[in-house]
Amino acid sequence: MKTYMIKFILGLLLGLIVFITPSFSQPMTIGGGLILETGRPPFGIQVKGTYDTDFIFKNSRLSADIGFMFPQTVNLRDYNRAFINIDANYDFYSIENFTFFALAGINITYYNSTVSKGFLPGLTGGAGVIYTLTDNMKAYSEIKNTFFGYGEAALTFGVLFKL
Repeated sequence: MKTYMIKFILGLLLGLIVFITPSFSQPMTIGGGLILETGRPPFGIQVKGTYDTDFIFKNSRLSADIGFMFPQTVNLRDYNRAFINIDANYDFYSIENFTFFALAGINITYYNSTVSKGFLPGLTGGAGVIYTLTDNMKAYSEIKNTFFGYGEAALTFGVLFKL
């Protein structure tokens, strides 16, 4: 089961690379930030990328992020977790340099504690805001919840750079 999930994740990432690479005419950004979650461990970092999909649906984009949570020990139990999110974003309101969006997608979480370990798939939903700092740099913040699967709420914020 473990090798199956690893192969699935690698295949999914390879598929995204094959899909995104041929059309560099669409705006892409990459960056990262910090994560604050309700699950254990509660703090982490993420690497995030976005790809504008206006050619499919106006005011839309795909985003993918990989998060690594800082290990934590509570009551002599070690907790460690990492995850991948693939979300569809829809910009529903813009004012000056702010763009507000809704997001929905899928989540795959790998968890490891002294009690158990494994993979849990889930669905994500939430909202966010992007603030344009310069032509090549944007700040972002998202609040989202993972349903089913690991089931945590997360607040993320960071910086994206235009490619």
